[in-house]
Amino acid sequence: MPGVSLYTRLPFPLLLLEESGDLSLLRAHLKSHYRSLGARSRRLRFMGEPTTEALDRLADRADPELVLELVEDGSIRAVLEAYATSPGHVEVAISVEDKYQGKGLGRALFEEGLDVLAARGFRTADLFCLRENAALLRLVARAGAKTRIDDGEVHVEIELGRVLDQIRKPESAPTASAA
Repeated sequence: MPGVSLYTRLPFPLLLLEESGDLSLLRAHLKSHYRSLGARSRRLRFMGEPTTEALDRLADRADPELVLELVEDGSIRAVLEAYATSPGHVEVAISVEDKYQGKGLGRALFEEGLDVLAARGFRTADLFCLRENAALLRLVARAGAKTRIDDGEVHVEIELGRVLDQIRKPESAPTASAA
């Protein structure tokens, strides 16, 4: 698979795909990954239950600033996508195949993705998830991100510099602040 290989403590290569590269290739990778997600993973990533056709349409229109992939045996197992929404600000989404959840892939993507985004000059990031996405909520709480709950949906606000300082501390576990 094309891309720049980044270091990870996991036994999977972490690939950085550049937005400035082949957009059709990025979209093909996203489409392949979206199709590999089970019903639960689709619900957690898209906050609903999109059909395969709807996922294909989303992938075909995607224009990400950044895509990070964790790959095993030539298949994409987990992805972080980042979309610039305004100068210095980005929206982030993470998805992990059902079988690979609970193995640290989302955490590796989160930490490396925020690091790459900060290095590119982004200062803040948003992440949206369902309240039932306990793993992601634990991850952002550990990082000290701000959360706002609205019914079953959670809006996570991340100040990249502050959060990166927090996640680089050895196993500290602050609580996310609810606004």
